[in-house]
Amino acid sequence: MRLRAVAFVVAGAALLAACDIEGGDPVQHALRDAAAARQAAALKTTEEEQAARPSAEAGEELARLIAARRQAVEETRALLDTTTDPALKGQLTGDLRADEGRLRALEAQQKAMAVQ
Repeated sequence: MRLRAVAFVVAGAALLAACDIEGGDPVQHALRDAAAARQAAALKTTEEEQAARPSAEAGEELARLIAARRQAVEETRALLDTTTDPALKGQLTGDLRADEGRLRALEAQQKAMAVQ
C-alpha cells in the first residue's frame, strides 16, 4: 500500500513536471518571441528578394533556352535535308514540329516578359 502511494506521488510529480504550461522565466519567453519575430522578418525579406530576382534571371535563362531551341531546330532541319531514310525523315519531321512549337512558346513568353 505504501509503495502504491509513493508510486502515485512520483508519477503525479513527473506528470506535472512534463506539463510546462507557459511556466518559466518571462525574459526567456520574450527572447524566444523576439527571435521568432526576427526570423519571420528575415524569411519575408528573403522571399521578397527571391520574388524580385527571378524576373532578371528568368529573362537571361529564357534567352539561353531560346538560343538552344533555335540551334536544335536548325540542326533538325539540316538532318532532315541530308537524310534519305523515310522512317527517319518522318521522325525528324515530327521532332522539327515539336521543336518549332516549343520555340514559338518560348518566344511568346519572352515577349510577354518584355511587356511587363
